[in-house]
Amino acid sequence: MSLNLTRKSILKKAVQFGSITFLSRVFGIIRETLLARVLGVGAVSDAFLIALKIPNFLRRIFAEGALSAAFVPVFVKKMRTKDFKFASSLLTSTFIFFEGFVFLLVLLVVIFPRYVFYFAAPGFTEEQLSYAIPFLRIVFPMLFFYSSTALLSGALNSINHVAIPAAGPVVMNIVLIVFLLGAKFWGLSLTTVCYGVLLSGLISFIMHLIAFFYYNFRFRKPIRETNKSLLQILTKFLPSLLGVSIIEINLFADTAIASYLKAGNVSMMHYAGRFVNMPIGIFAVGFATIILPHFSRYAAYAPKRLKFQIFESTKLITWLVLPAMMFLIFVSKEIFTILMFGKVTTLENALIAKNLLIIYSTALVFYCLNKVLVNVFYAMNNTVTPTIALVISSLLNIVANIVGMIYWGAFGIAASTAISGVVLTILYFIFLSKKYDFKFYHARYFSFLFKYILQLTVVSTIYMALYKLFFHLITFTSYYEFFKNSYGFWIIIIPLAGFCGYLLYKTTKFFGIKIYYLSK
Repeated sequence: MSLNLTRKSILKKAVQFGSITFLSRVFGIIRETLLARVLGVGAVSDAFLIALKIPNFLRRIFAEGALSAAFVPVFVKKMRTKDFKFASSLLTSTFIFFEGFVFLLVLLVVIFPRYVFYFAAPGFTEEQLSYAIPFLRIVFPMLFFYSSTALLSGALNSINHVAIPAAGPVVMNIVLIVFLLGAKFWGLSLTTVCYGVLLSGLISFIMHLIAFFYYNFRFRKPIRETNKSLLQILTKFLPSLLGVSIIEINLFADTAIASYLKAGNVSMMHYAGRFVNMPIGIFAVGFATIILPHFSRYAAYAPKRLKFQIFESTKLITWLVLPAMMFLIFVSKEIFTILMFGKVTTLENALIAKNLLIIYSTALVFYCLNKVLVNVFYAMNNTVTPTIALVISSLLNIVANIVGMIYWGAFGIAASTAISGVVLTILYFIFLSKKYDFKFYHARYFSFLFKYILQLTVVSTIYMALYKLFFHLITFTSYYEFFKNSYGFWIIIIPLAGFCGYLLYKTTKFFGIKIYYLSK
């Protein structure tokens, strides 16, 4: 296989994954809006969202993150040797081991849910627990579907099939939206909505299972020779439980500490975090998912070339995420006053959520870089080093969370997460330099960054000029209120943002910006 020919395939698959993920995030916005409109902001919303967050947290860490990072490189290596029978046996052994463990975990949580909240929400009152415990008992078993889906997705990813793994969240969101609409307009209980969450996980699992068999994968009887490869996966997986994702771990720590604050703060932090996760899912997760097998190949056959890939990946993430960060900050007020809350809560709560989103967004580039950089270590079969980095940044986050909560409430907690995300990126680059002699090429990166900031300044000026011109022209018309303070705002702002994104892409050469993955 020629490594020089992978650029187009990487970009094509990343765009494919990102496009489907974008569709998923659109449905995700609809889902979160309905959640906010159905739940409001208070004790019930905190209880429901924490119950939902627990299996989702474990999904991102245990299933989609750590399990994929440990399983995919080993499975890809076996697939490259064309030993499909061995690969199928390895998949079966891995499935039996991990799903057996997850099944036991599900049983324990369903039987003893109160103990989970001692860790996840230690500040919850008895009222909040009375809502949260029944919710958790219903939704937690979906972790079994999530982890099973992650293994099937890893197998599909090994043959560069990303459509079904990317489409799964779309289908899950659609199912949940249907149940939330039922709750809003037809009086379905929140308990029924919880069953809808469980059903969405089952449907996604069935989709992956069908694709798995369609591409001629099979479950085969485990053989003794797979034990060594399974042990290799386990030795990578265990440290990865901590090392795979700073944003999920820190957001979870945020909500645990925020449970001591006034009821409703957990909900506002959740909604702000969901919007920060949108560009992470579209740009970083898709690219990191696609690039992991390629990083593994470069690490094995062209390690010097891997350094170049890391540098260019950093530039690409910066190019993609900086305008997304600016857009989120620009529309942060309208997200909560127009889209999310409407009249279900006070303007004060909407402004608190807005400021939380701004604080989280300041570190968005670093959150996304962490998704990619951690895969470099996994491609090098190194799970210990990123775990050390994460432990350091997480300890910093927990200490800063407590201090921040005491002095600045929810804002202090959000700021500590942003700081720890930046620290983790710095640690990743330091460890790459020390362990693998990776040179970051600071001068070249900051030269690129200077040119890009100049480009962003020009395009942002065009954006603001068009934005102000439109509202100036309709100031004294009957349409002003609809476009300024209602859903019409998004009819204007989204196409305008899309146009400016197109300008950024088309003017890269004019500003002297060169990015490997964007070049033809």
